[in-house]
Amino acid sequence: MSRPAEAVTAAGPGYAWRNGYLLLAFTALTWGINFPILKMGLSYSPPLLYTTLRMILGTITMFVIARCLGILRVPHRSDIPVVFSVGLLQNMGFITLVTMGMQFMPAGRAAILAYTSPIWVVPAAALFLGERFTLARALGTGLGLAGLMAIFNPLTIDWEAPGTLTGGGLIVLATLVWTAGLVHVRKHRWHGDVLSLIPWQLLSSVFLLVPLSLLMEDAASIRWEPAFLVNIFFSGALASGVCVAAQVGAIRSLPAVTMSLSSAAVPAVGLISSAVILGERPGSMDIVGFCLIGLGILLVGLADRRLARRISALS
Repeated sequence: MSRPAEAVTAAGPGYAWRNGYLLLAFTALTWGINFPILKMGLSYSPPLLYTTLRMILGTITMFVIARCLGILRVPHRSDIPVVFSVGLLQNMGFITLVTMGMQFMPAGRAAILAYTSPIWVVPAAALFLGERFTLARALGTGLGLAGLMAIFNPLTIDWEAPGTLTGGGLIVLATLVWTAGLVHVRKHRWHGDVLSLIPWQLLSSVFLLVPLSLLMEDAASIRWEPAFLVNIFFSGALASGVCVAAQVGAIRSLPAVTMSLSSAAVPAVGLISSAVILGERPGSMDIVGFCLIGLGILLVGLADRRLARRISALS
């Protein structure tokens, strides 16, 4: 669920389709399965401490990957602001809020809500970056919001269940925080390789998470059982480490519309894996909401592809 900065690219002959789809499948499966894994992990550890542990493992993993690839280097001075904004907003903020929200709601529904970020990017980019709010983007945003309203249908919500709105509200807030980080990323002019900056982005989030989690939660409450060690390794080293590097590789190998489709693939895997692993049964409105959000993401991705082609033709 830790996602790198998105890149808008145009389709071209240089794309490595086979490798890209393999990387995309790996990230979709791992990030989707991570939702029920995360839900189970919260029975062993408080949410902030859990997030801190997975981010530490993710950071170590990314430093090892960067070193093995020969790209580990100190960030350029001009990249430091975006290192901190991505680390604190897209890594620490997003993951912490999603983890806290999952205490109160099913993992499958959380997976759907957590991947509404591409919908929020459209109005944010129009407001803060001056990007055109085209008809296709408007329709995609409208479908995404309709899907969100379907999931939060007041006629189907169990208002007596504790934390019903709190959980959903925290996850929607997480997507807005992630979008704010993306706006900064799109405005930034990069001086270093994106993959080489990811370890430092993760490290910046760890610096704040460690004292915050130790101050707010009791470390002695963690149940250090073998099942938890496997759980946190999957969520930390794989989902927050290896998958982030794989996603960057997929971004470089596939066009933007395909990457947009991956944003719908992750919650689909999250729904299915939550049903298989946790025995959750998504409601009919959850399915309707997922389909509307997925269609909205597809429209936004198609609009991005057309924009990228126009930019490529002019350059």
